[in-house]
Amino acid sequence: MTLNSLIAAVAALQRLEGVAGVMLFKGRNTVHRQMPFSEGRALDLTDTLGQMLEGYRQVRRKMRQVYLEFDGGVLLVLVKEESVLVFLLTGRADADLAASAATVLLNDHAALLDGLSTEPGASTPRTEDGIEELVVTSPRRLQEMTDKAEMVVNNWGQVRKVIEGILGKVMGRAQVSNLIDRTLQDSGTPDPYRLNPKQVRKLAISVIEHIPNVSKRRQLLSELDSHLDEL
Repeated sequence: MTLNSLIAAVAALQRLEGVAGVMLFKGRNTVHRQMPFSEGRALDLTDTLGQMLEGYRQVRRKMRQVYLEFDGGVLLVLVKEESVLVFLLTGRADADLAASAATVLLNDHAALLDGLSTEPGASTPRTEDGIEELVVTSPRRLQEMTDKAEMVVNNWGQVRKVIEGILGKVMGRAQVSNLIDRTLQDSGTPDPYRLNPKQVRKLAISVIEHIPNVSKRRQLLSELDSHLDEL
């Protein structure tokens, strides 16, 4: 197996339903990263997870799987030796299925992962015939490398927080969450993270339009437009 085949395999995990992002790294060496936020935030996440896992190693507690649930989704972390595979999951995802697929990938590529450096750019991988491989992890190049890679095109997590903040002025948090989920179900949207920006805006508006008071609804829609323009 080559590094390119590993990158393609990791990218293919994003085809699983409800997977909004995926990342594989070893120390400071990022093998593949495709997350729905900036590179800087992704690097911060890598550092934070690395520090957390190192803390457990120091007290001789071997971590294999970490499940962190937040309001905007789930962070699922699979660990094999020094290699770390991270999922960003939406409510539509099957965490058990993702963990199972990730475990198979890590086991199948264990030898290759063991040979990788923990430092970025420390060496150029070579095939058995000695020819240098071109390894590119950008989304555009990866799309050309394998049709299994699927790009995330929106920031639904941020948009949902905006909607929750706006509707929180007129109803309780639980009501807001139920309203958003019901709107997603009624609209037949299996995974809002797969919508394009125009569709995300339309979805956000459709949630606000459930407010029965006309004047209040107009006010909230105006506020929504302002926030979406900033995003």
